[in-house]
Formats: sequence, C-alpha cells, structure tokens
Amino acid sequence: MNRKTYIFILGILIIISSSCNKRVRYIYKKDTNQDTIYTYNVSSSKYKLKSNDVLHIQISTTDEDISKLFQVGDLSGNNSRSNNGGEFYLSGFTVNDTGYVQIPILGSLPAEGKTVAEFRSDVTSKTHEYLNDAIVNVKFVSFKISFLGEVNRKGPVYIYQDNIDILEAVARAGGVTGYADLSKVTVVRKGENQRIVYQLDLSDRELLTSQKFYLYPDDIIIVEPIKAKIAQMNIRDYLFFLSAFSSALTTVVLIINLTK
Repeated sequence: MNRKTYIFILGILIIISSSCNKRVRYIYKKDTNQDTIYTYNVSSSKYKLKSNDVLHIQISTTDEDISKLFQVGDLSGNNSRSNNGGEFYLSGFTVNDTGYVQIPILGSLPAEGKTVAEFRSDVTSKTHEYLNDAIVNVKFVSFKISFLGEVNRKGPVYIYQDNIDILEAVARAGGVTGYADLSKVTVVRKGENQRIVYQLDLSDRELLTSQKFYLYPDDIIIVEPIKAKIAQMNIRDYLFFLSAFSSALTTVVLIINLTK
C-alpha cells in the first residue's frame, strides 16, 4: 500500500469516527457548570387568529338535545383520531375570508386578530344570552409545522394547541439525528404575500429570550447536516464513481484481450 492510499483511507476513517462520536447538545455552553441553575425570562406572544384557521368549538349543556343543536361535529369521543388533522377540517369551524366564524344558533362572530382565549370569551358571552348553564370549549386545531433535514421524523406535525416553542417542536419530530448541526436550523415562515426566513442556534441559551423561540402555524423547520455528513456523502459519491470507472475499465481491457 503506497503512502497516498494510506493517507486517503486514514482520512475516511477519521471523518467517520468523528461524526459517529458527535454528541447532540441543546442550549449548551462549554464554560458553564452543569449543576448551576439559570433563570430566563421567556418572551412569548400569543398567536392571533387569521383567515382559514380552523377551530374546534364545543358547547355543552345539561340538556343533550340542546347541546346537539350547537354541534357541527364532536371529536371528543373519537379515540382513533388520525395524525393528519384532516377530520378537523371537515368538522371544525373555519375563520372565513372576512375574519368571522359562523356558529349554529349564535350566528357570525368576529375572530380574526383575536387570541383563542379572547375568542372563547366572546363565544361564551354570546352563548350565555341563550343558555345560562352552557360550557364553551374552543381549541385551535389547524396548527401545523413541517420538518426537513436531520430529524428522525420528517414531514408535517400537527400541534393541538395555540403555542409551541422550537425545542418542543423538535421533540415532536422525534428529535434530531446524530448528523444535525444545531447551530444551523432554518425556519421558513409564511407571511402576507411573502416568505420570512431566519436561522436559529439551538445551542445558544439566549434563544430562550428571543421572539424566534416560538413557532407559528405553517412554519417549515430545516435542520442542516454537519460538515462530516456532507463529506461522507461526497466520499461515497467519489467511491461509487471510482468503482464504476474501475469496473468499466476492467471490462474494456477484458474485451480487448479477448478480441486479440
């Protein structure tokens, strides 16, 4: 084995071993004591409803017949709820283009620009004009985020609440792989006639105090791979090319020898 071949093989082994030994660390700093307790004031902003958002609204009273008048669909008894959120679009209440929600008996109520709690309060007040003992439950059910890159479960994740941060969202996606670069996490957000793109560093504790810590519906999260994985992919491509070229060259030489 010549020197160049030895160096090439040694380089491959170093890359593979370094990537396999990579440890995933969230909000981590090398110079901190692990036993030290830190307190951060988290900046959280409540999501405001907009057009095409879907809500699950349940109005219950002691009279079951009256309760049924208010229901479009009741999902509370569906124990086999699927994970794609499709049933909510069929049985939920959608905020229309004018920002209102049409509810049986109650009529149209304004929802756009309000938090879920504020809209729940409005529905409760309107319901009590007809039924004093009514209990109103409103849930935001169209919160979907999508994952790409170095996560264990790629694709859409449905969040049955109105608020989630990036760390919890990554956990819902099964966590990151050993090849994930936590300092390069990209979020693509849908704005009004535009796309907003920004990067997060999940190893930086200052992220906890940032507005970027919380996600919005329809956000796309892309977890970039570390350089070692990119190098491995490139090496595999080169090795495949060399193997194919070697096989083709051997075949050509064999054919030439046979024709002689």
